[in-house]
Amino acid sequence: MNTTPEGTTSRDDGPSGEALVSVILATRGRPELVRESIRSVVAQDYPGLLQLIVVHDQEDPDSSLADLQSEGRDITVLTNTHSPGLAGARNTGVDAAVGRYIATCDDDDTWHTTKLRKQMDLLQAHPELLAVGCGIRLMFPESRVVEWPGREDRVGLDRLVRNRVKELHSSTLVMRSDAFAKAGGYDEELPHAYGEDYDFVLRLARVGRIGVVTEPLADIRKDVQSWFRERSHNTSQALRYLLEHHPEIRDSRKGHARVLGQIAFAESSMGQRSAALRTVGSALRRYPIAPHAHLALFHVATGTNPMTLLKAARRTGRGLS
Repeated sequence: MNTTPEGTTSRDDGPSGEALVSVILATRGRPELVRESIRSVVAQDYPGLLQLIVVHDQEDPDSSLADLQSEGRDITVLTNTHSPGLAGARNTGVDAAVGRYIATCDDDDTWHTTKLRKQMDLLQAHPELLAVGCGIRLMFPESRVVEWPGREDRVGLDRLVRNRVKELHSSTLVMRSDAFAKAGGYDEELPHAYGEDYDFVLRLARVGRIGVVTEPLADIRKDVQSWFRERSHNTSQALRYLLEHHPEIRDSRKGHARVLGQIAFAESSMGQRSAALRTVGSALRRYPIAPHAHLALFHVATGTNPMTLLKAARRTGRGLS
C-alpha cells in the first residue's frame, strides 16, 4: 500500500482534518523548470497534506527531486509505466495517487500560494462539483504577462465544445478522485497524446459539473516549447481523432469549425495546400467567421512562417487552441 505524508495511508486525511490531495506532475527534459513547479506546489498554504507525484516520461528519474519535500508535503519520484507520452505519464500518477482529491500541474508552470486552498474551499462547499479549474496568467517572452481570469464560475460541455477554456488548463485542475472512475483516465490511444487534457475535460463535463475559481491562480509559461506539444505533422491526426470520439464537437457549428480550422492550419504548415483549402472550406461552411479557418487561409495564401503566425496569435492571448 502506498504511504503518504505523516504515515497516513490510502485516501486518509491528515491531523488537521483537511483532505489529502495528490498532485501529479509529469515531466520530461526540464530539470530546472520542474524544480520551480515542485517548489510552487510545496509552498501551498493549503492546511492539509499533499502527496506530490513526479512522473518522468522517457527519461531516467531524478531521485534528488524528493529533497524538495517538506513536512506534510511528501514527494514521490516515479518513471512512466504506461504508454510513452504525457497521457501515459499522467495515468502512472493516477495509479500512485492515494488522496481523496487529485490535482495536476505541468512541469513548466507554477501555482500561486493560495491556489489549492481556494479551489478546495469551492470543491468542499459544492459537493455537486466533480472538478474545479481557475483563472491563469499567461507568461510570454520579454516578461509580458496576460491576465486570464475565469469568465464564469461554472463551465458546461456546451462551452467546452466551442472553446478550449483556458481556465481548465491541465495546470489548474483539482478533481475528486472518483472523477477518473466516472470519466476514465487519460486516453493513451490519442495520437501523439496531442490534446489529451482537452479530451479529458470533455469527458469530465459529460459526467459531472465543473467549477472555476475565477481569480488567476496559476502561471502558464508560453515562452518554452513543451516536449508534449506535438508538431504540425501530428496535430491533424490527433484533432481528427478528437472529432471522431467527441460527436458533441461536430454537433456545434462553432466548435466544429474551430477544430477544422486548426486541422487546416496544420495541413498548410506541412505544405499540404490543397488539403488545407478543402478543410478551410468545410470549416467556413460550418461557421463563416471561424477565426482559425481564416488564419489557415491566410497561411495558405502567404506562406508565412507558421511560428510567426503562432506568435502573433499568442500576443492576443488566444493562441491556436
